[in-house]
Amino acid sequence: MIETLNSQFKYIVAFVVAAVVVAAVLRHTIHVYGGISRGDICVAALIALGPAVAVFLFFQARSNRG
Repeated sequence: MIETLNSQFKYIVAFVVAAVVVAAVLRHTIHVYGGISRGDICVAALIALGPAVAVFLFFQARSNRG
């Protein structure tokens, strides 16, 4: 059981690290090549966070129903 937990933990850590790296590359690319300011990128990310959380909660509730 501990080995299963360790493998799941490693998977989650790897996923989070990959997500942070992809987000950093996208932010850098949009800022440098797109000419969009860092503040505007931050505002857009916060606006996009609302629908993303809503979709996540929808699928969580749907999967819990069975």
